[in-house]
Amino acid sequence: MHTSFPDFIIIGAGKSGTTSLYYQLKQHPEVFIPEVKETNFFALQGEKLLSVEEDPDEMNYYPWSITEWDAYVKLFSKARSGQIKGEVSPMYLYHPNTIQNIKTYAPSVKIIAILRQPAERLYSRFQHLARDNRKPTENFEDALIEGNIWWQRNDLVQEGFFFKHLSKFYASFDPKQIKVFLYDDLKENPLKVIQSIYNFIGVEDSFQPELKTLYNASGEIKNKTLDKFIGRKSYIFSMVKNTFPGGYKLLKQNRFLKKKVNAARNKNLNKIPLSTESKSKVTALYNEDIEKLQNLIQRDLSSWMNL
Repeated sequence: MHTSFPDFIIIGAGKSGTTSLYYQLKQHPEVFIPEVKETNFFALQGEKLLSVEEDPDEMNYYPWSITEWDAYVKLFSKARSGQIKGEVSPMYLYHPNTIQNIKTYAPSVKIIAILRQPAERLYSRFQHLARDNRKPTENFEDALIEGNIWWQRNDLVQEGFFFKHLSKFYASFDPKQIKVFLYDDLKENPLKVIQSIYNFIGVEDSFQPELKTLYNASGEIKNKTLDKFIGRKSYIFSMVKNTFPGGYKLLKQNRFLKKKVNAARNKNLNKIPLSTESKSKVTALYNEDIEKLQNLIQRDLSSWMNL
């Protein structure tokens, strides 16, 4: 089943700016991205989605995912004629089914990756899970203990071996289909990054999206009572969603409200910095992979390594 759909996908990495890119791409009038962020279709196509009872350690718990082709196509049904269609699913970077499924359904798709210093990415993921009360362990340096849940869950230690994952894409697709950015680039000049992506996917690259909103921030919750009202698992938002699904959808699409809620959530996070010692210890896990990665993507990554 070879199609020309979708036109582009962002394959990750998680906690490297993919959520910001998702919202910045959605602002462009020539781009259509579905409301479901992280459809995970090309990773989980045809698979049964597990409940949290079936998967208490959340090893493969992705209940929002789209696993059937017809349902995936339907996500894009509201795209206007001529719009470039794409999606963002960080799982694609590391999941073993991704490449074959892309070749089956969208062999000519443009593939975008954004990568972050692996120890920093892992710590951001740790804080993300802390924010959601889902920490794998209490101690970040438990990531150094091979064989534990940090290594078993693909979105933790394993995701950070970027050369291991990305080299498979370069071996399977025309390198001209692939564009790689660094999180460092996004921090230094976000407009340049998003406009480079616009150019790569073939839309007007002079468009300037709103860039100030910080999406999907990580950290420990300061006030858990306040989080029950405004957090990602807010019982108020859940009640509105269950009682007035149409109204909830409109609220989600309201950019002004989304900006205000994000700002309030971010203020309620305590962002504990990663210590130099911990960063160095965890980076040691990735040094060899980073050396290979810089040759693959032709970027100097010496600042990422323990030298």
